[in-house]
Amino acid sequence: MKAWKRIDPTKVTKVGWRKITTKSFVMPNGSLVEFDTLHPDGQEFAGVIGLTEDNEVVIARQFRPGPEKIMDELPGGFVDEGETPETAARREFLEETGYKPGTMHYLGAFHKDTYMNSTWHAFLARNCVKETDQNLEDEEDVEITLISIKNLIDNALNDNMTDHAAVLLAYDTLKQIQHKEIR
Repeated sequence: MKAWKRIDPTKVTKVGWRKITTKSFVMPNGSLVEFDTLHPDGQEFAGVIGLTEDNEVVIARQFRPGPEKIMDELPGGFVDEGETPETAARREFLEETGYKPGTMHYLGAFHKDTYMNSTWHAFLARNCVKETDQNLEDEEDVEITLISIKNLIDNALNDNMTDHAAVLLAYDTLKQIQHKEIR
């Protein structure tokens, strides 16, 4: 299989705070196709699986307009210009939860959807400690709750959260931590 050749023009349209990027490609058979994708090229996000000192998972519970239901999410958000993914992860985690992350371990990167131009970076933070109140943006309504590692994995398996790929990246480590707790 060959990758499709991208051709100009690329059009970027702002819709609310999101950007739609329209891309054109030449398929291997010579056909021209156009796709609307979400976010600008190269957009990065960072999310955190944050564990307290008691190995409870810090969850951001939010209503999500797409599926029209309340879902558990990993705290996170945009990597701002000039930030590293880890710096953004630490900042977003503190802003959304009021918890300061302890040691951070990079889990990896993934693409959430084939029609998104963004890369998601996932981190596992240990020894997270409540330090301050949430510092949310006007369009954010986030309830912070603590759940067990088992509940996190169950949520990822049962469509009760949006960040299941990050849980998969952390799965072996989470199971090791969970196993040590059971002993």
